[in-house]
Amino acid sequence: MKEFKISTKLINMYKRCVQKTRSAVRIEGILSSFFENKTGLKQGDPFSPIIFNLALQKVIQSIKMFPSGIKIGKEQLNILAYADDIAFFGKNEIEIRKLFVEMENIARNFGPQINQEKTKYMIGERKNSLKKNKIGHLKIKNLKEWKILNI
Repeated sequence: MKEFKISTKLINMYKRCVQKTRSAVRIEGILSSFFENKTGLKQGDPFSPIIFNLALQKVIQSIKMFPSGIKIGKEQLNILAYADDIAFFGKNEIEIRKLFVEMENIARNFGPQINQEKTKYMIGERKNSLKKNKIGHLKIKNLKEWKILNI
């Protein structure tokens, strides 16, 4: 949070909201005993999307520093993100694999986890040279066509 120049006062306020929190569960009208929340944010916590966005922004910034991608005008582009969707761009399969492995390594330090069920790839060349549908430890699906905004 300090990297994003968030004030110490706000960081401390956030810490007080998430540290040593307790919850109980109500099942059929009966309230369980309270237990301490050990990890993560509570469901519906207003901090959740903010913290997720900060973690994802750190991953994206790190990937942008990785030497790869395609040139568009004067810009080198290797990643685009919207909400929790990420698209990698590379000149070939090797670049895409390297970006994906780099993202896994970076994300491991910050918390976001890659959902294997939602992970897909598409090679934008005449032949699909990807021999294995696996990058790192994740098995991924090959797309023949790409829908953007369900168009």
